[in-house]
Amino acid sequence: MQKILVTGGSGFVGSHVILQLLEAGHLVRTTILNPAREAEIRAML
Repeated sequence: MQKILVTGGSGFVGSHVILQLLEAGHLVRTTILNPAREAEIRAML
């Protein structure tokens, strides 16, 4: 398991990258540009 930072996690590509990394067993941190999507992104993590 690695700790990975994903910038742009609230975007389309970033959110899909996060899901793939989590499914692979990695610890993920992200930045969120769009506060309206914060709850959705937190639910994924």
